[in-house]
Amino acid sequence: MSLSIGNELKDSFKPTANWINNNINWLSDIEEFYRERATIELEYANKLKLLTKKHFDKKAKISSVVSVGDEPKITPGSLECASLVLWTDVLTQTENIAKEKIQLSTELNSKVSDNVNSLKQKSARIHRKIEMIHEFLEHDKKKLEDEINKSKKHYDGLCQQTESVRSKTEKSPSSDKYSKRLAEKEVDMNVGKNEYLINLNIANRLKDKYYYQDIPEVLDYFQELNESRVAILNKLLKNASIIERNSNDRVKEKLHTIDGTIDQNDPKLDTAMFIKHNVSNWKEPQDFYFIPCEIWHDDESLVVKEPELTHLKRMLAQASSQISRLEDACLNTKQQLEESTVERKPNGAEAGVDYSALTLKFDASLYKSLQILEQFMKDDSSRVQCEVKIEVIQNYAGDRDLTYHEVKEKKKSRFGFLGGSKSSGTHAVTADHNGDSGSEAQSIHTVKSSHSHGVSGIFNLRKGKTDGSLATSSGGGGAGGGLATGKALYDYDAQGDDEVSMQLGDMLVVLELDDGSGWTSVQSNGAQGLVPTSYLEIQHDSADVSRTSSSKPKRGPSVAPKRGARRVQYVEALYDYDADGEDEISIRAGDKIILLQDDTDGSGWTEGDLNGKKGMFPTSYVTKV
Repeated sequence: MSLSIGNELKDSFKPTANWINNNINWLSDIEEFYRERATIELEYANKLKLLTKKHFDKKAKISSVVSVGDEPKITPGSLECASLVLWTDVLTQTENIAKEKIQLSTELNSKVSDNVNSLKQKSARIHRKIEMIHEFLEHDKKKLEDEINKSKKHYDGLCQQTESVRSKTEKSPSSDKYSKRLAEKEVDMNVGKNEYLINLNIANRLKDKYYYQDIPEVLDYFQELNESRVAILNKLLKNASIIERNSNDRVKEKLHTIDGTIDQNDPKLDTAMFIKHNVSNWKEPQDFYFIPCEIWHDDESLVVKEPELTHLKRMLAQASSQISRLEDACLNTKQQLEESTVERKPNGAEAGVDYSALTLKFDASLYKSLQILEQFMKDDSSRVQCEVKIEVIQNYAGDRDLTYHEVKEKKKSRFGFLGGSKSSGTHAVTADHNGDSGSEAQSIHTVKSSHSHGVSGIFNLRKGKTDGSLATSSGGGGAGGGLATGKALYDYDAQGDDEVSMQLGDMLVVLELDDGSGWTSVQSNGAQGLVPTSYLEIQHDSADVSRTSSSKPKRGPSVAPKRGARRVQYVEALYDYDADGEDEISIRAGDKIILLQDDTDGSGWTEGDLNGKKGMFPTSYVTKV
């Protein structure tokens, strides 16, 4: 049975941490039980009966919190977790054999109580380490939110300053001073806006990483800690039983009953019960979005004209200079984490930890993995920030040259007696594209739609941890993919300026998939252009979608697709509409309709083809896709 708290319980660090802490604190009760029992053995069997009664009462009080946590979504009623069922049997059998016990004080203290205390201390150490990692994640998350608020406040202030200068300019339209100052303020405002938008994108990406990778991973370590604790506790309780069997054969049959209950206590049973009673209809928090200034009406678009573009180039150059180092660091740390995981789980992640082989030294490898995980999370957060900057700027810049030339310039101090200069240099971060220049601003949703819950495949720690789910939350979604790549199946020589050549085996970046024309837009060796779709094997992330069979011919298709063929345009129905005449067609929300004639005359009607049936429908009921 494959269970994962990280997959099943979204954003549930606090209840899980409390549940784990309750179980760790519960070890104090077990330790206390055996120490007091050792003393009672010396005094007489009657005190042993009083002790078992005391712990029955204690168990009744903590039964719910140990089984399902402090605030379960479903009350357990009289149900108890497997460990408490085991504990109940231990107390019952102890009560039955109280009169037959002899002095076991020394062995019970040294071989059971001390080890339970050691287990508690080591479990608490791991618990503290996990909480430290969570505090770092929370601090990082709060810091990002503060940065967004700061960027927003800064942007609003720039908007107010620009508006103030604009008002003065209108009062003195012939003043070159105010006109020049207005232009400068608009540039400052646009730079502030760009920084605000980029911070929004970074925050959204890290939010996804926080809820879909970091927190689930931390919760899985909590799960492993608890299950390891249960497994060790099983061994300690079994050891206590063995001590008693050796000291008195007359209680052998009753102690075997305890052994049987222990053997049935799979460490995952407690986890299963906790998950079952804490599953909630969790919904992912909403993405951050651009909020325009109240006094400066603007849209959610990056400004990619000069001189704002220079600022973006500088940001792109800085991010590009760091991304490779961060990616290498993440991959190396991820490899170390995987190796550490193999040490703990030699039979594979699906098989989980071999609890039968665990000893009280279990904490060493677990603590080591947590240290590596902490470093990976720090590096990965930095990598995501650089990745988002590069991705957003390159996508929004369109076909503009993104080469950044850092030139010397003297900056005059506002006090007039200090000067500064920037060192000269060139950061060649170029996106060379063929074709005409694009618009100066592009919608932020163009990029967001392709990176929902964006955790890059090779950096994703959650792969292979989503199978065998016990429950599924209705909120949130799966991880989205990034840009597709393509592999050249054949050689192709460009036949026009808007095409690119490729050789067999070349790896290409797919910029735009085939829209029905037979051509795919790709980027190869810094050049962008079209290649025949039939010459490519498109690959989406790690899952390859092959366009050909396994036995590929050595030569490509003899005829490339015809250029200039009409590209099929589709619209998607937003609402249901029932035809009201023979020249109309009925549509349903979500239908994809082939666009035959757009509403160019302003009549409010569009002609389309749905499932081979042609007709008109209201333009306002559809949107182009």
